Amino acid sequence: MAPSEPGPAVPPTARVEWPDEEAFREDAHARGWTDGLPVVPATPDRVAACLAAAGLAPGVVLGTVPTREVTVTAEVAAANAVMAGCRPEHFPVVAAAVRAHLDEYGNCHSTTGTLSGAAHAVIVNGPVATEIGVASGAGCLGPGFRANASIGRALRLVIRNACRAVPGELDRATFSWPLRYSFCFAEDETVPGWRPLHVQRGFSPGQSAVTVHSVMRMISAWDSSSRTPEGVLDTLVAETRVHGMSGDAFLGDGINVVYVMGKEHQRFFVEAGWTKERMQEYLWPRLTAPTAGPRDRWTNLGAPANILVVAAGGAGMAETWILFPHLARAVTRPVEWGTVAP
Repeated sequence: MAPSEPGPAVPPTARVEWPDEEAFREDAHARGWTDGLPVVPATPDRVAACLAAAGLAPGVVLGTVPTREVTVTAEVAAANAVMAGCRPEHFPVVAAAVRAHLDEYGNCHSTTGTLSGAAHAVIVNGPVATEIGVASGAGCLGPGFRANASIGRALRLVIRNACRAVPGELDRATFSWPLRYSFCFAEDETVPGWRPLHVQRGFSPGQSAVTVHSVMRMISAWDSSSRTPEGVLDTLVAETRVHGMSGDAFLGDGINVVYVMGKEHQRFFVEAGWTKERMQEYLWPRLTAPTAGPRDRWTNLGAPANILVVAAGGAGMAETWILFPHLARAVTRPVEWGTVAP
């Protein structure tokens, strides 16, 4: 089995043996390798299967956290993916999520060490979502879907074990919150006239991609009275500006806000022929307009394209979830397969 950091005097590539799986699970809890839930033993065969699915050699570097002197290899990420419950076919998505999170503008050090306890949303686009069963419909933001739960959890275990974001140590969250266990879903790409998120961000429709967004807070914008695109968007503007988004010298004007729009809101835009791009053009000047009182705050969005609209969810509630950012840009990376790299 190939445990990952932290672990007393056990380097990431070491092999350690336990008499049985129960002994491993108990030792994993004792060593602090888990999020508090049981983990699957990361045996060499299971780790190798994940690496093979992504075409990655064990030592390939997925990213670094220079401020922590951390380097995350494919082997370490694969071990954590196994522990999270991932199947081998999930690992290419996990690897893309790790690369996105460890991008310079994913800002791992700040988003995982912050007092506010930021979560990390993993949004999956392209054919892989259907192929491996990442849910985008009813209940997709909650429990009940293996791919969603295990992929989101895998990123969080990498953050904990490889990036050393352990509560009370480098993770300084005052409270933290349940989204830090796992947060992964797919976009519903069947909405007529709407370009999927990854296509808007420069990828082809047939390419699979993952977007990781650091989430400061998550608010439901519930509106069952509006019957026009403008009415729904005005509700989103009002809810967003209650909280606002401050500027940041490192990120500049590259901050994003994500609107996860459900079916009951989507239909007004489809019926009126509104694209996502038209929605962005309507929202941007209203979100960035001068403030008008203590309950109306400025939002730091440099361009309409910084507003990310994602279709997901089931029928029933007329709501859109707003994912407010925390000290990072939303970063999109391709899901890649291929021959084993050196």
